[in-house]
Amino acid sequence: MDAADGVAGPVHRVEVATDDLEQAVEMVRVTYADTRMRISANEGRFFYRQGTITTGPLAMDEVTSPIGIHLECPSLIDLCFATVHRAGSGVRAAGQNVELADGDTVLYPVGEMFTATARDLDSRLLRLPVAPVAARAGMDPDRFRFTAMTPNSPALALHFRATMQYICQALRESDTALAHPLVLAGAIDAIAGATLATFPHNSDPADDHLRRAWPAAIRRAAAYIDTNPDQPITLSDIAAAAAISVRTLQTGFQRHLDTTPMLYLRQVRLAHAHHDLQNADPTHGDDVATIARHWGFGHLGRFAGYYRTTYGHPPGRTLRT
Repeated sequence: MDAADGVAGPVHRVEVATDDLEQAVEMVRVTYADTRMRISANEGRFFYRQGTITTGPLAMDEVTSPIGIHLECPSLIDLCFATVHRAGSGVRAAGQNVELADGDTVLYPVGEMFTATARDLDSRLLRLPVAPVAARAGMDPDRFRFTAMTPNSPALALHFRATMQYICQALRESDTALAHPLVLAGAIDAIAGATLATFPHNSDPADDHLRRAWPAAIRRAAAYIDTNPDQPITLSDIAAAAAISVRTLQTGFQRHLDTTPMLYLRQVRLAHAHHDLQNADPTHGDDVATIARHWGFGHLGRFAGYYRTTYGHPPGRTLRT
């Protein structure tokens, strides 16, 4: 079993804060597969900070730089997700041009050249091998690929960011549980599942007719859920919105998203509840019960269990932080 299989090892932490451009360029080159960095012309004093934490195949980077930078990456071999804070930035690859704003998440292309630009950069990145994600999709890593850099929907983007945030927070802990092989394997499986649900990829069913017919229907069903999570949605409602039968809906979700329509709905609602808890103010009377019930969770014990499974801690902790 190699690192991509989830074997944990020592936790490595590297912190670089420098005003030496050559040192920063070398740090970027070594970390990101020979990526070349240059700064915009006529910049003032240069500064670059990068904190990197790795255990087994997982790595997290937190990068800041107050000036304009330009990156040229010949080809990444690992999956690299970036969540942008503050900076206006963009990524350009063959046939795709993505503009990113505060809070957006992007999956950088694997196996092809791309360029990226940013100003006032404040970004968190999560890196892991393609193999465990391809295995979760049931495909050979050499044939598996993602077909877009951006999430399928805002709700899925929110869920992915929450999953990524949970794993990054666990990596930050001085005595991180991710150093344990079983915990690390669970974290990799969680991010792999969230990745497959969130970003478009080429893992279609073998049946040609289903490959042509189901993806659009499942996208319609997911879009209906994403835009109506505060409504009393039933399985029949979702199927009717997607113009397919309930049975086809269930089978399609299982094959394409590795979940059921109602579990997908629950995760969308849970992501909204998580967002509301993050922005709540307990001093103004906001509480877990009110937020949970607003998003359709009538049983607070079950809500707490779902929340802990997804975010790694009880909802009350999010409310208090």
